Amino acid sequence: MLLWNCRYLVTQDNGRKIMENADVLIEGNKIAKVGKNLKPGRGEDAIDCSSKIVMPGLVNTHTHLGMHSLRGKCDGKELFEWLLELAPEEKKLTTKQVKENTAAGLREAVRFGTATVYDSYKFPEGRLEAFERAGVRGVLSSTVKDEKTFRESVKFLKGIESAKGLVKGAIAANAVYSCGEETLRKVIEYSDENMMLRRVHVGETRKDRFDTLQKHGKLAIEYLDSIGFLSQNCLLVHCIWITKGEIRKIAGAGAKVSHNPVSNMKLASGGVMPLTEMLEEKVTVGLGTDSVASNNNLDLFEEMKVCALLHRHHKWDAKAVTAQQVLDMVTVDGAKCLGIEGIGSIKQGNYADIITLNIEENMKPVNDVVSNIVFAGQGLNVNDVIIDGKMVLQGKSFVR
Repeated sequence: MLLWNCRYLVTQDNGRKIMENADVLIEGNKIAKVGKNLKPGRGEDAIDCSSKIVMPGLVNTHTHLGMHSLRGKCDGKELFEWLLELAPEEKKLTTKQVKENTAAGLREAVRFGTATVYDSYKFPEGRLEAFERAGVRGVLSSTVKDEKTFRESVKFLKGIESAKGLVKGAIAANAVYSCGEETLRKVIEYSDENMMLRRVHVGETRKDRFDTLQKHGKLAIEYLDSIGFLSQNCLLVHCIWITKGEIRKIAGAGAKVSHNPVSNMKLASGGVMPLTEMLEEKVTVGLGTDSVASNNNLDLFEEMKVCALLHRHHKWDAKAVTAQQVLDMVTVDGAKCLGIEGIGSIKQGNYADIITLNIEENMKPVNDVVSNIVFAGQGLNVNDVIIDGKMVLQGKSFVR
């Protein structure tokens, strides 16, 4: 497959090179060449990209796709009230419904240009089938709260070990406030033994912060650090109510952070995640949408814009977070958060996870292509989605 005459090719390579009227040659599931005047292989398609922005497929570092049917069910509650109101609805969800919800969520995510999704929820076997059928790259986990759910998660993860598809496993502690120390230590041990990503929700609300301090005599990140949870394989979700000292501990351990600004704002979590302080400490931060029950969509273009505007507004500084930094969060840094090599940038040897955006609709003139992507772009601008070298969305229509 040849992406021919790309009007703008946003490579997201180490130099953040942007090329004009360039070509991308795909062979199998990899990017074979990036340059000009390339020729397609015999019998291969050449796709005209002369009116398109071509860029890496987006990476969503935090979702709960199994909740897709709960969109709009509870739109006016803060986190803990929201959780209580949704709990009875979640209990009604069957394995079949969660699988169907996951499939619907994947179609929405792909339609908005997402090629890789971290997804955590119950009934993981059905969710895995949905990922495999959709042809989407993913990281899957089954939420761990106690000994029973830990055993269920391990059973699933052992079953996924031999899989050679696009999906890999992670072990996910629900949250500091909902998991006992013994459970957290088991998550750490399993993650270390299998060199597997471990994830936890942390610092989501002021109540969460003070409850942890009262229970453990330590702030949440301090507590996680004291039991060895922080590591290069650790993904911390939300991290709103944390201090500069905690950020330094995250940075020192090489742990990563998933930032979910739209969901945080909708649930009135209060405060603003200290993103600029994290970036100053060289913490790797990715973007996540969270579920459609708390967002209410899976559009990472919207997430990028809100992220940039939120932190500029909060800091009274129009330079607080640049468009390039936000674009990094949904590409190269998102890939680092999930521990996946070979995605997030368009360069020779990487997996062919690539999307195209139609410039003609609402993205002209192009005075600054990265600015246009972050501040003018929308998920519905996505025209084509290629994942692992296969066309999944072409001309805004699903191929499979």
